[in-house]
Amino acid sequence: MDNDSIVVDEEWAGNRSTTVALSRSCPTELPTVVQYLNGLDTAVTVIIAITIVLSFATFVICGKNIRQVLRYTPKRFKSKTIVVLIIYPVVTTLAIISALVPKSYFICDTASHIYFMISAYVFYSLIVDYIGGEEAFIRSSDTQTFNARTPPCCCCLPFLQRSAVTKNRLLFTRLLILQLPIVQSLLFVGLNVVFVEDVENFNRIILYFVPFIVVSIIAGVWGLNIIVRMVNPLYCEFKVMGKYVVLQAVLILCKVQPLVIMGLVTYVTPSCAFPLTLQVQKNAVFQMCLCAEMLVLSLWAFQLYKTPNKNQQLLEKTEST
Repeated sequence: MDNDSIVVDEEWAGNRSTTVALSRSCPTELPTVVQYLNGLDTAVTVIIAITIVLSFATFVICGKNIRQVLRYTPKRFKSKTIVVLIIYPVVTTLAIISALVPKSYFICDTASHIYFMISAYVFYSLIVDYIGGEEAFIRSSDTQTFNARTPPCCCCLPFLQRSAVTKNRLLFTRLLILQLPIVQSLLFVGLNVVFVEDVENFNRIILYFVPFIVVSIIAGVWGLNIIVRMVNPLYCEFKVMGKYVVLQAVLILCKVQPLVIMGLVTYVTPSCAFPLTLQVQKNAVFQMCLCAEMLVLSLWAFQLYKTPNKNQQLLEKTEST
């Protein structure tokens, strides 16, 4: 082995050991608002400023979305559509709070998480309204419409075959989605109580909650995939699949992205002295990225909801008469 490779190996080992030592020596205590604001450096200040600007842009896009809905969408779709669309400004508002108040990060995460679960069930109800109700869908569908072999359970249940749509099968799908806001709210409210009382105990017990959280989410996503994949081919003019993707992306970005950002921040951060601890820096970067993504999703939702299709116009005329 030559000297150059030895030097490179030593530098890599030194950087790795420095990163590990940094992550071990970083304080875990979260600062108060006063401590946090007094200790802000230029980088974190810029991150917070960008977060606020992105959030404001999201509010503007959401306002345009709601105006389009109020102007063009038939009355029976309006309220549910607005509930689904305002998830983006809700998430960005909570992101700003979390970025400015470090100790509120888990409460804000819980609020956005629960609102997504509520939006998921409202979205299911909106789809049912699109198709004219469950009875109308049962009459208009054929014997091969209902398919439970959809992600994320398509590989686990290979024995399930396509079948006709029935009241019991639609009820099963509805219950899969309905449990999301109920189960997730109970789990996260319980975790928040522990978090407020004792953070160390929270860090110990949260791993025991993860299986219940994951199983509940998988069941709910399975139910959403069943209804979306049933309806989309028959009512493609409502763009159900696109609307589902733009909603589901919120959950994916909120839950998967922090793990990636934590690894990146741990590796590249120059220091983690209190009050700008590793957790605080990670949270600031995550909230900025999340606000940028909510802006993109809001623009995408604007494209999906802005133009009334022929069926919606026909329904609107029918309702007005």
